[in-house]
Amino acid sequence: QIMTVNFGSFKEYDMNNRFFNMNLAGGALLDIGVYALSAVRSFMSKQPNEIVSQVRFAPTGSDEQATILLKNEDQQMATIALSMHSKQPKRIMISLEKGYIEVYEFPRGQKATIVDAVTGKQTVIEKGNTENALYYEMCDMEEAVRNQDDSHLNLEYTKDVMDMMSQLRKEWKM
Repeated sequence: QIMTVNFGSFKEYDMNNRFFNMNLAGGALLDIGVYALSAVRSFMSKQPNEIVSQVRFAPTGSDEQATILLKNEDQQMATIALSMHSKQPKRIMISLEKGYIEVYEFPRGQKATIVDAVTGKQTVIEKGNTENALYYEMCDMEEAVRNQDDSHLNLEYTKDVMDMMSQLRKEWKM
């Protein structure tokens, strides 16, 4: 399997803005990259053990654009393109042997399209409501606390994502 993830937004090129402020966790990786890495990790069987990247810095030293290539021991691969300086669709595409799945407007997307690579048939799946995304997260957390069961929260994925971001920031000398 291979995944392609795009996440970009245009932020006014104001170095006083929090999106570029190093003291306020500015930069593409911490602001939007966490969503892209989380999405990738949720579809990979194991944490990526090979990471290659490129980065472009803003005058403040924050990362304004980055491309990241990931591969794990099971040979699953992903490419991620992040930008704080150009609008991109928020899209993840998971390509498999016999088709692919596209999800737009992640991490709060409510619609996915499954495409059969042989026939071209498209199946659209809609679930939930984007406007309620944070409400759904709150309900999941409340349920985990109430039932003292966090198994469905995938906390090991959170650690994996934090490890990847720490590795990238170290390589970028941040």
